[in-house]
Amino acid sequence: MKRADIITQISNLYPKLTIKESHAVVCGLFNFMADSLASGRRVEVRGFGSFSLKHRAAGMVRNPRHGVSVESPARNIVYFRAGKELAGSVNAINNKA
Repeated sequence: MKRADIITQISNLYPKLTIKESHAVVCGLFNFMADSLASGRRVEVRGFGSFSLKHRAAGMVRNPRHGVSVESPARNIVYFRAGKELAGSVNAINNKA
């Protein structure tokens, strides 16, 4: 699902909202989440999951294709952990098939 699909779905669910208003809501939410993560805070959406940052230390990494080792700088990565409800519904759908 793409951001445009989410905007369309919100616009369909709430007919009083225009596409531009739905776009502003979705982009505002995503920007707020990104800004919160960038400042080091955890973002939790109950029933869906939580986003947090994990720190990766600097070190040597190896390119498996060419076998060349290169220096990797320290960095933060976004880590997502699914909530109970999301994991349960996904597993229920997969077990039916």
